[in-house]
Amino acid sequence: MDPAEEKKIVDEILENRALSYSIELLEVEGDKYTVRNNFGSTVIYKKKGSNYFLEDELD
Repeated sequence: MDPAEEKKIVDEILENRALSYSIELLEVEGDKYTVRNNFGSTVIYKKKGSNYFLEDELD
C-alpha cells in the first residue's frame, strides 16, 4: 500500500474515533485494520460503512 493511502486510512480512523494519540497502520486485511498507537499497544479496527469500530465492539 502506498504512503498516501496509508495516511488517508490513519486520518479517517483518527477523525472517526476522535483519538487524542497517534497511530501507525500495520496491516490491512479487507475491512480489518491493525494499528499500533504511540503507547505501543496494537488495536484492530473494523470498518462498517463510513465508521470504524474496535473489533471487540462488534462481538
